[in-house]
Amino acid sequence: MASELPHFTKLPIYVSRRESGLQRRIETLKRGVGEKAHILFLLADGDARIEGRGSETALSGPSIAWRQAAGDFRLVMEAGSAGFIAEIAEETLVRSIGDFFESAALHTLFDSDWVRSFEDDRGAHDAVRRHLDSILDEVTTPQAATGMMIVAHLRIILVTILRASGIDEVASFTHGNNAHYLQRFRQLLEAGFRAHHPVGHYAQELGITHDRLHAICVRELDKTPKSLIAERLAREAALGLERSTLSIKQLSYSLGFRDPAHFSNFFRRMTGLPPGRFRKMMAVVTPDSGDFSPPSFADWP
Repeated sequence: MASELPHFTKLPIYVSRRESGLQRRIETLKRGVGEKAHILFLLADGDARIEGRGSETALSGPSIAWRQAAGDFRLVMEAGSAGFIAEIAEETLVRSIGDFFESAALHTLFDSDWVRSFEDDRGAHDAVRRHLDSILDEVTTPQAATGMMIVAHLRIILVTILRASGIDEVASFTHGNNAHYLQRFRQLLEAGFRAHHPVGHYAQELGITHDRLHAICVRELDKTPKSLIAERLAREAALGLERSTLSIKQLSYSLGFRDPAHFSNFFRRMTGLPPGRFRKMMAVVTPDSGDFSPPSFADWP
């Protein structure tokens, strides 16, 4: 219910502390930051379970659970339990993951549902809790550059969980040579999409032919590598138009375009809208309106 929500920043996220007290507490994991919102539940103490979609997951603190979408899950916290719930909009997650070389591993980890016990790594659990506390402070008492601070804290949370999970474990989420090449392609693209490299550059870095990379992408994703490269650039352009205060000319240069007119033509081709009109439209769009959203990599492994 919107009337119960705390103040939202331009990067929609909801964070709250939860304590069950002397009685069991039951609630639906839904707060209204968008249909594609993700749920992070940190159980500091006690026992809880997540019910929904035909399954039930038990948790014992300290532990963390991640769910890809909000709304279809029910949280049951036993008496004496305490923790945090964070509902994170897709756009907020994407911004926090960023475009570093390691971003592909973060995408892989947070593209699936999981539960992690932190009994043997309380340091990581405490770090996540501290940064959730900091995000809650930013959301409830916004200050200058609150959006940047939220992204910074959330990025630390994501990387802390990644380190605690182990890179080898995250890599094991993908299977087969095709998945390996796609994940590696994604890593290379995240690190270098602003350079506007051609498909051949990525194929060479992967040690395979242009035709093989093309065949893998079409077979696994029904998209060409060229279109994936363009979509990644278009997504960053859309987020920049919506979130940054850069002029369209400045943004075009920051994304590697030598000519702002070329950027405008590219963006119109990818989205159907010129950059200026897109920016004005997004200025009045609400997080859960269901209007245009930038291309994503949801179908990548």
